[in-house]
Amino acid sequence: MDFFIAEAGEPGAPLVLCLHGFPECWASWRYQLPALAQSGYHAVAPDLRGYGETGGPDDVDAYRQSRLVADVIALIDALGAKRAVLVGHDWGCALSWEVARRHPDRVAALVGLSVPYGGPAPQPPTRAMRDLFGDHFFYMLYFQRPEVPERELEADVEDSLRRLFHSLSADGIDDFRVSPDDTRVLAAMCPPETPPRWMRDEDLAYYVARFRKTGFTGALNWYRAMDASWEESRGDNHWTLDAPTLFLGGMQDPVVLFSQKALARMPDYVPDLTTVMLDQCGHWIQMEQAVEVNREILNFLAAKGLQPPG
Repeated sequence: MDFFIAEAGEPGAPLVLCLHGFPECWASWRYQLPALAQSGYHAVAPDLRGYGETGGPDDVDAYRQSRLVADVIALIDALGAKRAVLVGHDWGCALSWEVARRHPDRVAALVGLSVPYGGPAPQPPTRAMRDLFGDHFFYMLYFQRPEVPERELEADVEDSLRRLFHSLSADGIDDFRVSPDDTRVLAAMCPPETPPRWMRDEDLAYYVARFRKTGFTGALNWYRAMDASWEESRGDNHWTLDAPTLFLGGMQDPVVLFSQKALARMPDYVPDLTTVMLDQCGHWIQMEQAVEVNREILNFLAAKGLQPPG
């Protein structure tokens, strides 16, 4: 399939491939691409499978991790690089871990944002979630339902995205409450009173236009394929990530708070690990704290001898 990419810097320079999460697109890296290019890298951010101008099929099976990993390797090949630095956020972070695990020779370094790497899981993800949450609402389980999440999110795309971005940010997390009776993902989320500095109205409009075009099915299928991805990796034996790795987390990020066990296990599976936690930062870390994230990424790459020559 063909991928839409945004890029900055000169082709042939060290490749930094930035992989977005949900519900996003390449523009989530709008603050990183110029900084990386100015430092001499070839910075590229695609709209991933199911998103934006790339789009994708409605078949859930097309979103198994093996398919998504193959997409990333194809992108590295198409960009003329032998190896890439992978920078991933949210689902893009989980995907970066998988690419590095399956193709260590293609990854020069890893920068993971918001989703810690905890190694192999002992049971299918949805079973673990049901054991943990019981009858309580959990968005990943809600996203397993066919058509229902799409109807909710697509009823008013602008309002949906405004609520999601605000409620999982450091500014909105104190207003984010989920009760056992919630049956919709947006039920506990409020829109911001004023647009945040990192998501202006014109920024949001860019995301809105893309999801109005594609809908949410492709993006939600990443969640719906979780158990199939787990099943196909059950026989794998190599779970160590050999590449130099930087993990960046927001101290007010609910995903990080939910993933404390994985965060504690990371050193067991990532021998060359640097971890930095940013205060006053929620889930949208590369946008909420763009200057700090850029500085940490560039300092990390320089410390690992991966800065461009000259």
